[in-house]
Parts: sequence; C-alpha cells; structure tokens
Amino acid sequence: MKRGIGLGLCLVGLTGGAAGAQAPPDDAPVRSRQVEWKGPYFLLGLGLEGYTGKLAPNLDPGPSYGVIVGYRPNDFLGLEVGYSGGASNLAVSESPSIGNPDIVRNGAQAGVTLGFTSKRLQPFALAGIGVERYSVRSGNFFQFLDDTGGYAPVGLGLRYQLRPRLTAEVRGSYSFLFGQDFSRAQDLGAGDGRYQGTLQIGGSY
Repeated sequence: MKRGIGLGLCLVGLTGGAAGAQAPPDDAPVRSRQVEWKGPYFLLGLGLEGYTGKLAPNLDPGPSYGVIVGYRPNDFLGLEVGYSGGASNLAVSESPSIGNPDIVRNGAQAGVTLGFTSKRLQPFALAGIGVERYSVRSGNFFQFLDDTGGYAPVGLGLRYQLRPRLTAEVRGSYSFLFGQDFSRAQDLGAGDGRYQGTLQIGGSY
C-alpha cells in the first residue's frame, strides 16, 4: 500500500515537472510567447506613392508621409485616425520644377485594422475613408488644378513589436479615388487610383 502511494506521488511530481518545463517562465523572452497589442498607439510613416490608370502616365511616383493615432480595444482590432500626405511631379513638365513638387497632397483619414494573430510578428488588414486636398504648383499646368476629393484606402500590413512599447510596421495600400477633378483633362476611369507603401515607426502607451 505504501509503495503504491509513493509511486503515485512520484508520478504526480514527474507530470507537474514536465508541465512546468513546457510552460515558459514569466521572465521568458517576449519572442517565445504571445504579446499584448491592445491600448492606444501612435505611428510616424515615410514611404512612396504613385498613381494607376489614366493618371499613371502623367504623374511620377513620389514621397509619401503620415502620422497615425489609434486605439486597440483588444489584440486584434484597431481604430485609428491620421494625416496622410504625398508629393508628385508631372511626368512631362512644361516648366522646370526647380526642386519643388508639381502637386502636393494633404489628407485626413479614419480607418480600422484587423490583426490575424497576437504574436510578436502580426500580419493585419486595413480599410478606411478619407478626404484630401490637392495643391498644384503655380505654372503652366493646364491639365491640373487645386481640388478637394475623397478616397478609400484598403491594404495589408505587417507589424513587429521591437520592445513592449516600440513597434515597427510596413503597410501597403491602394486608395480608390471618389473623383479626380484635380486632373481636369481626364475622366475617372476603372483602375484609376493611388498605391502607397510606407514604413511606420511608433509606440504604445
């Protein structure tokens, strides 16, 4: 009887030890366990953008930049607002740019992101809606003029938690333009829009 009880205690001890060996300790590196993504965050971004469809032959790709402030109520869903800007030169300019972009874009947007995992490396999808202002450099640009319009960006991204409060991510998106009156010589056609790729660096609170 005593031998049976002793054997049972040994088995319990071995089982508990194996379970303890499998579970990562509290001070284990963050890469070996799930991380927390929820909470407020901000991001600063820099990248490249260009246009598609009928706009592509007339506008060269140029720099893109932005600022995002958001909040994640859980590890997967994110709600955010931000500023988005960009600059482009005409593909064939009728006068020298002298270092200045021909068209500058400034916009504000709101959107949502949806993460696919709660790991340190998290892929996600994004969608939103925004309004933007096109400012055309003064000069002989009869095909373009100042205008305000709307757009709807959709895309994919990949974020990585460098530290518990520091994040880096890349985003690729395509914006459907609600109109392109800033390009007065062209009508909005299928496939006309803007692509954008940015690298974002920021933190959480």
